[in-house]
Amino acid sequence: MQYILAGLNIDHAPVDLLEKVAVQPHELRLRLEELALHAGGGVILSTCNRTEIIGASADPETGLGQLTDFLGILAERAGRSVTPPPALNGSVYHIVGDDVIRHLFRVTAGLDSLAIGEAQVAGQVSRALQAAGESGSVEPIVSRMFHAALRNSRMIRRETGLGRDSLSISSIGLQLVQQHIGDLSEKTVLVVGAGETGRLTARTLKHVGVQRILVTSRSAERARLVCEELDGEPVPFTEMASAISEADVVVACTAAMEPVVVANDVRAAMSLRPDRRLTILDVGMPRDVEHSAGDVPNVELYSLEELHSIAQEHRQSRVEAAAQADALIERAVERFKDQLVGIGAEPVIRTLGSRAEAMREIELARALGQMPDLPEGYSEILDAMSRALVKRMLADPITYLRSGVSKSAAEDVAQVFDLDLDVTD
Repeated sequence: MQYILAGLNIDHAPVDLLEKVAVQPHELRLRLEELALHAGGGVILSTCNRTEIIGASADPETGLGQLTDFLGILAERAGRSVTPPPALNGSVYHIVGDDVIRHLFRVTAGLDSLAIGEAQVAGQVSRALQAAGESGSVEPIVSRMFHAALRNSRMIRRETGLGRDSLSISSIGLQLVQQHIGDLSEKTVLVVGAGETGRLTARTLKHVGVQRILVTSRSAERARLVCEELDGEPVPFTEMASAISEADVVVACTAAMEPVVVANDVRAAMSLRPDRRLTILDVGMPRDVEHSAGDVPNVELYSLEELHSIAQEHRQSRVEAAAQADALIERAVERFKDQLVGIGAEPVIRTLGSRAEAMREIELARALGQMPDLPEGYSEILDAMSRALVKRMLADPITYLRSGVSKSAAEDVAQVFDLDLDVTD
């Protein structure tokens, strides 16, 4: 079995294509069930700047074709796609084998994010694995890789500079807004969405000194909780258009499948304050703001495409920390590969140990049967001696099996000792 990955990200595909294959948390279980039927299973990792499907296959070429086809199926979902699957071919990238391990370790550590080192992505990776586990679509070998990636991400953030600053897509986006309109402390900012990204956005706004933060969400309770934490003002979702007319900045970050900030509402809001500019930051995937909202006079709309360029500046500021992280990842990949080999050899080791123990017990019983008059305590001495002898004789074969041998070498050991088992990767 080899690891395989097919995906699209913002470096390889335009945002309008990325949003066609984006999978939101509430629909992930259904998509995983479809993936299991179409390609035998896998894990779907969908974030603001990527959608990737990770699995394992004995035939990587066929497996990658199935994963790519499934991305095409995602793009064809009702109401979302005007692009036939073949149009994905130029944007989908494929990764095979050890490179999948390396890639997932980098993604989970935040090294392949728009905001390099962002902590949110580890949570997204964890939730993707949990959903795949609950749906039964992930093989043990893939699950092990994800768990290793999560463990290593914590270690990397602890041992490098990546964990020192709390960067996120929304924080980088707000820096872009500040570059264009200046200090935000005296501005009114409307946050649309009160999920994880919405909370992080509101916290960042509070941190930079924004005095008036409005929060709206389809979940009034979530909006209320965010406002309680950060001294914001909750706004009923049905009154969002009115709140837009009060705002200087709107940050949209929901998990909606269709735009929640529509051009007509923005146009109506601006008619009430025609001489006052409005800046909209859309960090949703799929996009939360109707694209034509940016055509309304005095409205400036920024989305992930604009954030992509400013994110490159942040990458330059973290070159040293990223290099340290990459060095740690290379060592982590090698450790994980050694562990996989050990795991693959364990059936041979267990069966070899069981066979040796069974033979020891038979021979010990036969020997003791021929010495019925042994003094008290001698049988225990013979038992301990036979155990030690078996342990010493198996030490070298077991060390060999756990040293990183190939599947064929493990099979050879099984054949030499006449072990009845199937050796798998």
